[in-house]
Amino acid sequence: MINFKYRGLFLGACLLSISAFATENSTTKKPITIKSVPYEMRIDNQLGEVKVNAGSIEITALKGTDLFTDTTGAKSADNAPRLLFVPEGDFIFSAKVSAEFGETPYDGGALIVYADSKNWGKLLFERFKSGKIGIATTVTKGSGDDAYHGTRETNHQYLKIVRYDSSYIFYTSEDGKDWNFVRHFELKSTAPVHIGFSAQSSLAENFIATFSDVKYRAGKFTNFWQGE
Repeated sequence: MINFKYRGLFLGACLLSISAFATENSTTKKPITIKSVPYEMRIDNQLGEVKVNAGSIEITALKGTDLFTDTTGAKSADNAPRLLFVPEGDFIFSAKVSAEFGETPYDGGALIVYADSKNWGKLLFERFKSGKIGIATTVTKGSGDDAYHGTRETNHQYLKIVRYDSSYIFYTSEDGKDWNFVRHFELKSTAPVHIGFSAQSSLAENFIATFSDVKYRAGKFTNFWQGE
C-alpha cells in the first residue's frame, strides 16, 4: 500500500490500451474454470495479463496498477488485473501466492473480495516501503481503511478468505496448515460479490504473482481462529 500522492504519479498508465487475457481461453472465449473451484471465472479487462495453467494462475500487473481508496474516499485506483468468480453462500477459499520480489515497493499479489469500486476488501502479500515483505489489508466501504500485519521471511504466503453470511475473515499461513487470523469485517452489497486473485505494480514496470494450491469449500467453518 502507498499514499495516494505517490500512486497518482503513475495512474496515467491506465490510459494505455492493454487488455488482460487468459492464454488458454483468449481465442476460444470459453468460460475460465479451474478444477478446485466450482464456478466459472472471468478476467477484468485491466492493465496486465492473466494466464491460467493446469495447476496455477499467473497474473502480471503493469506499472501504475492498483486497487486503492484513501481514507476520505476522494481518491482511488481500480485498475489491477484480476481473475474473479461469484460464489454462493458461506465458503472457505485459499491459495498460495508466490513472487520474486524486486527492489520496488508496493508490488504484491492478493486475494480479494469485490462488490464494486467503492466496496471491496484486499488481503495482500507485498513488498513494503521498508524493503521487507509482509501482509497488508484494505477494506473499502466508500472510504479506505488500511492495516499492516507484520513481515514475512519467505517469498510465498498462503492466503485465505472465509465468508459467513455478510461477514468475511482474512487469514495467512506459511505452510497452509497453521493459520493466523488477520482481519474480520462485514461487506453488505446488493450487487454480486466477486472473489478471486489479483496483482498490483504501483511503481515497477511490472510484477508477476503466481497462485497455486487453490482450495475452495462451500459451507461454514467450525474453528473461527483457523478458518477451518
